[in-house]
Amino acid sequence: MQSVTHCPACQTQFVVTEEQLNQHDGAVRCGHCLHVFNAAEHLVKAEESNTKELSTKVLATNVAEIEVQADQHDYLAVQATPVLSTKKSPVLLWILLAVMFLMAIAQSVYFLRHQIAMYYPNIKPDLVRICEKIGCSIDLPKKIALILIDDSDIQEDAEHAGVMRLSTTLINQAGFYQAYPNLELTLTDVEDKPKLRRIFKPIEYLPAKTDIALGLAAGAVVKVKLAMTSQGIAVAGYRVFVSY
Repeated sequence: MQSVTHCPACQTQFVVTEEQLNQHDGAVRCGHCLHVFNAAEHLVKAEESNTKELSTKVLATNVAEIEVQADQHDYLAVQATPVLSTKKSPVLLWILLAVMFLMAIAQSVYFLRHQIAMYYPNIKPDLVRICEKIGCSIDLPKKIALILIDDSDIQEDAEHAGVMRLSTTLINQAGFYQAYPNLELTLTDVEDKPKLRRIFKPIEYLPAKTDIALGLAAGAVVKVKLAMTSQGIAVAGYRVFVSY
Protein backbone atom coordinates (compact mmCIF):
# COMPACT_ATOMS: atom_id res chain seq x y z
CA MET A 1 0.00 0.00 0.00
CA GLN A 2 1.29 3.45 -0.86
CA SER A 3 0.98 6.60 1.21
CA VAL A 4 1.96 10.20 0.74
CA THR A 5 4.31 11.97 3.11
CA HIS A 6 5.83 15.43 3.01
CA CYS A 7 9.08 16.94 4.18
CA PRO A 8 8.47 19.35 7.10
CA ALA A 9 11.46 21.42 6.01
CA CYS A 10 10.65 22.10 2.34
CA GLN A 11 7.06 20.76 2.10
CA THR A 12 7.95 18.51 -0.85
CA GLN A 13 5.60 15.50 -1.10
CA PHE A 14 6.72 11.92 -1.82
CA VAL A 15 5.10 8.53 -2.35
CA VAL A 16 6.24 5.92 0.18
CA THR A 17 5.25 2.31 0.67
CA GLU A 18 4.25 0.60 3.89
CA GLU A 19 7.37 -1.55 3.62
CA GLN A 20 9.58 1.53 3.54
CA LEU A 21 7.81 3.00 6.56
CA ASN A 22 8.25 -0.22 8.56
CA GLN A 23 11.83 -0.91 7.49
CA HIS A 24 13.52 1.78 9.61
CA ASP A 25 10.70 3.01 11.78
CA GLY A 26 9.72 5.55 9.14
CA ALA A 27 13.05 7.43 9.10
CA VAL A 28 13.79 8.91 5.66
CA ARG A 29 15.93 11.64 4.10
CA CYS A 30 14.28 14.18 1.79
CA GLY A 31 15.68 13.86 -1.73
CA HIS A 32 15.07 17.57 -2.29
CA CYS A 33 16.61 19.33 0.74
CA LEU A 34 18.31 16.29 2.41
CA HIS A 35 16.39 16.88 5.66
CA VAL A 36 15.94 13.70 7.77
CA PHE A 37 12.42 13.20 9.17
CA ASN A 38 9.92 10.52 10.18
CA ALA A 39 7.72 9.87 7.15
CA ALA A 40 5.02 8.21 9.28
CA GLU A 41 4.61 11.35 11.36
CA HIS A 42 4.11 13.57 8.31
CA LEU A 43 1.68 11.59 6.18
CA VAL A 44 -0.63 13.64 3.97
CA LYS A 45 -4.35 13.01 4.27
CA ALA A 46 -6.12 11.70 1.16
CA GLU A 47 -8.29 14.79 0.83
CA GLU A 48 -5.20 17.02 0.87
CA SER A 49 -3.51 15.35 -2.09
CA ASN A 50 -4.54 13.37 -5.14
CA THR A 51 -2.48 11.50 -7.70
CA LYS A 52 -2.60 14.24 -10.34
CA GLU A 53 -1.56 17.00 -7.95
CA LEU A 54 1.20 14.84 -6.51
CA SER A 55 2.65 14.00 -9.93
CA THR A 56 2.69 17.68 -10.84
CA LYS A 57 4.35 18.54 -7.52
CA VAL A 58 7.06 15.90 -7.95
CA LEU A 59 7.76 16.84 -11.56
CA ALA A 60 7.90 20.55 -10.75
CA THR A 61 10.51 20.04 -8.03
CA ASN A 62 12.42 17.53 -10.19
CA VAL A 63 12.75 15.11 -7.25
CA ALA A 64 13.14 11.50 -8.29
CA GLU A 65 13.82 9.65 -5.05
CA ILE A 66 14.00 9.71 -1.25
CA GLU A 67 16.49 7.93 0.99
CA VAL A 68 15.46 5.52 3.72
CA GLN A 69 17.70 5.35 6.81
CA ALA A 70 19.58 2.05 6.99
CA ASP A 71 21.73 2.74 10.05
CA GLN A 72 23.26 5.66 11.86
CA HIS A 73 25.60 6.61 9.01
CA ASP A 74 24.33 5.06 5.75
CA TYR A 75 21.12 5.65 3.82
CA LEU A 76 19.60 3.38 1.13
CA ALA A 77 18.27 5.13 -1.96
CA VAL A 78 14.82 3.94 -3.09
CA GLN A 79 12.30 5.04 -5.76
CA ALA A 80 9.52 7.49 -4.85
CA THR A 81 7.56 7.83 -8.05
CA PRO A 82 8.57 7.78 -11.79
CA VAL A 83 9.76 11.20 -12.88
CA LEU A 84 10.46 12.27 -16.46
CA SER A 85 13.81 14.03 -16.77
CA THR A 86 13.70 17.39 -18.51
CA LYS A 87 17.48 17.67 -18.81
CA LYS A 88 19.16 17.02 -22.15
CA SER A 89 21.55 14.12 -22.35
CA PRO A 90 25.20 15.26 -22.06
CA VAL A 91 26.12 12.77 -24.79
CA LEU A 92 23.64 14.30 -27.23
CA LEU A 93 24.90 17.75 -26.33
CA TRP A 94 28.48 16.79 -27.08
CA ILE A 95 27.43 15.18 -30.36
CA LEU A 96 25.59 18.36 -31.33
CA LEU A 97 28.62 20.50 -30.46
CA ALA A 98 30.91 18.19 -32.44
CA VAL A 99 28.65 18.35 -35.50
CA MET A 100 28.49 22.15 -35.29
CA PHE A 101 32.29 22.31 -34.95
CA LEU A 102 32.82 20.08 -37.99
CA MET A 103 30.34 22.14 -40.01
CA ALA A 104 32.21 25.32 -39.07
CA ILE A 105 35.50 23.78 -40.20
CA ALA A 106 33.96 22.60 -43.48
CA GLN A 107 32.58 26.08 -44.20
CA SER A 108 35.94 27.67 -43.42
CA VAL A 109 37.77 25.27 -45.73
CA TYR A 110 35.24 25.94 -48.51
CA PHE A 111 35.53 29.72 -48.37
CA LEU A 112 39.30 29.71 -47.79
CA ARG A 113 40.11 26.91 -50.22
CA HIS A 114 42.08 29.21 -52.56
CA GLN A 115 44.27 30.51 -49.75
CA ILE A 116 44.76 27.02 -48.33
CA ALA A 117 45.87 25.68 -51.70
CA MET A 118 48.14 28.71 -52.10
CA TYR A 119 50.10 28.20 -48.88
CA TYR A 120 49.76 24.41 -48.61
CA PRO A 121 50.18 23.08 -52.18
CA ASN A 122 50.72 19.53 -50.90
CA ILE A 123 47.03 19.24 -49.99
CA LYS A 124 45.77 20.97 -53.12
CA PRO A 125 45.14 17.64 -54.94
CA ASP A 126 42.80 16.59 -52.12
CA LEU A 127 40.95 19.91 -52.30
CA VAL A 128 40.63 19.56 -56.07
CA ARG A 129 39.10 16.07 -55.71
CA ILE A 130 36.61 17.33 -53.14
CA CYS A 131 35.70 20.30 -55.33
CA GLU A 132 35.07 18.00 -58.28
CA LYS A 133 32.40 16.25 -56.21
CA ILE A 134 30.64 19.35 -54.88
CA GLY A 135 30.98 21.55 -57.97
CA CYS A 136 33.58 24.11 -56.90
CA SER A 137 37.08 24.90 -58.16
CA ILE A 138 40.53 25.80 -56.83
CA ASP A 139 42.01 28.90 -58.42
CA LEU A 140 45.70 29.76 -58.23
CA PRO A 141 46.66 33.27 -57.08
CA LYS A 142 47.24 35.85 -59.80
CA LYS A 143 49.44 38.51 -58.22
CA ILE A 144 50.86 39.93 -61.43
CA ALA A 145 53.02 42.47 -59.56
CA LEU A 146 55.01 39.55 -58.12
CA ILE A 147 55.85 38.09 -61.56
CA LEU A 148 59.16 39.52 -62.77
CA ILE A 149 60.40 39.60 -66.39
CA ASP A 150 64.18 39.39 -66.43
CA ASP A 151 66.98 39.07 -68.99
CA SER A 152 64.81 39.75 -72.04
CA ASP A 153 66.14 39.89 -75.61
CA ILE A 154 64.80 39.65 -79.17
CA GLN A 155 66.67 38.81 -82.37
CA GLU A 156 65.73 38.11 -85.97
CA ASP A 157 66.14 34.47 -87.01
CA ALA A 158 69.36 34.12 -89.02
CA GLU A 159 67.85 31.47 -91.30
CA HIS A 160 64.27 32.72 -91.62
CA ALA A 161 63.70 36.33 -92.65
CA GLY A 162 60.92 38.14 -90.81
CA VAL A 163 60.89 35.71 -87.86
CA MET A 164 61.66 37.36 -84.51
CA ARG A 165 62.83 35.15 -81.66
CA LEU A 166 62.30 36.29 -78.07
CA SER A 167 64.15 34.90 -75.09
CA THR A 168 63.25 36.00 -71.57
CA THR A 169 62.98 34.77 -67.99
CA LEU A 170 59.97 34.69 -65.68
CA ILE A 171 60.51 34.75 -61.91
CA ASN A 172 57.79 34.22 -59.33
CA GLN A 173 58.76 36.50 -56.45
CA ALA A 174 55.78 35.44 -54.33
CA GLY A 175 56.12 33.08 -51.41
CA PHE A 176 53.43 30.82 -52.87
CA TYR A 177 52.36 29.12 -56.08
CA GLN A 178 50.84 31.36 -58.74
CA ALA A 179 49.06 30.77 -62.03
CA TYR A 180 51.28 30.97 -65.09
CA PRO A 181 50.75 34.37 -66.75
CA ASN A 182 50.16 35.19 -70.39
CA LEU A 183 53.05 36.82 -72.28
CA GLU A 184 52.22 39.85 -74.40
CA LEU A 185 54.81 40.65 -77.09
CA THR A 186 54.58 43.90 -79.06
CA LEU A 187 56.87 44.76 -81.97
CA THR A 188 57.57 48.47 -82.54
CA ASP A 189 58.98 50.60 -85.36
CA VAL A 190 61.78 53.18 -85.30
CA GLU A 191 59.43 55.67 -83.63
CA ASP A 192 58.58 53.16 -80.90
CA LYS A 193 55.05 52.85 -82.20
CA PRO A 194 53.41 49.41 -81.84
CA LYS A 195 53.11 47.60 -85.17
CA LEU A 196 52.33 44.01 -84.21
CA ARG A 197 51.12 42.50 -80.98
CA ARG A 198 50.46 38.94 -79.88
CA ILE A 199 49.50 37.31 -76.60
CA PHE A 200 51.05 33.92 -75.86
CA LYS A 201 49.25 31.63 -73.42
CA PRO A 202 51.25 29.40 -71.02
CA ILE A 203 50.61 26.34 -73.18
CA GLU A 204 52.33 28.14 -76.08
CA TYR A 205 55.57 29.11 -74.34
CA LEU A 206 56.07 26.33 -71.77
CA PRO A 207 57.64 22.90 -72.41
CA ALA A 208 55.14 20.25 -73.46
CA LYS A 209 55.29 18.24 -70.21
CA THR A 210 54.78 21.22 -67.88
CA ASP A 211 51.96 20.77 -65.34
CA ILE A 212 50.29 24.12 -65.94
CA ALA A 213 47.50 23.43 -63.45
CA LEU A 214 50.05 23.09 -60.63
CA GLY A 215 51.22 26.66 -61.22
CA LEU A 216 54.47 28.54 -60.92
CA ALA A 217 56.21 27.60 -57.69
CA ALA A 218 57.37 30.16 -55.15
CA GLY A 219 60.69 31.62 -56.29
CA ALA A 220 60.61 29.55 -59.51
CA VAL A 221 62.59 30.72 -62.55
CA VAL A 222 61.27 29.84 -66.02
CA LYS A 223 63.27 30.33 -69.22
CA VAL A 224 61.05 31.29 -72.15
CA LYS A 225 61.85 31.11 -75.86
CA LEU A 226 59.24 31.88 -78.51
CA ALA A 227 58.99 33.18 -82.09
CA MET A 228 56.79 35.75 -83.83
CA THR A 229 56.54 36.64 -87.52
CA SER A 230 57.01 40.33 -88.33
CA GLN A 231 55.00 39.97 -91.58
CA GLY A 232 57.42 42.11 -93.59
CA ILE A 233 57.23 45.07 -91.21
CA ALA A 234 60.51 46.73 -90.26
CA VAL A 235 61.03 46.10 -86.55
CA ALA A 236 63.21 48.38 -84.47
CA GLY A 237 62.19 47.41 -80.95
CA TYR A 238 59.80 45.43 -78.80
CA ARG A 239 57.88 45.36 -75.54
CA VAL A 240 57.04 42.34 -73.42
CA PHE A 241 54.52 42.21 -70.61
CA VAL A 242 52.86 39.59 -68.43
CA SER A 243 49.12 39.56 -67.80
CA TYR A 244 46.25 37.39 -66.58
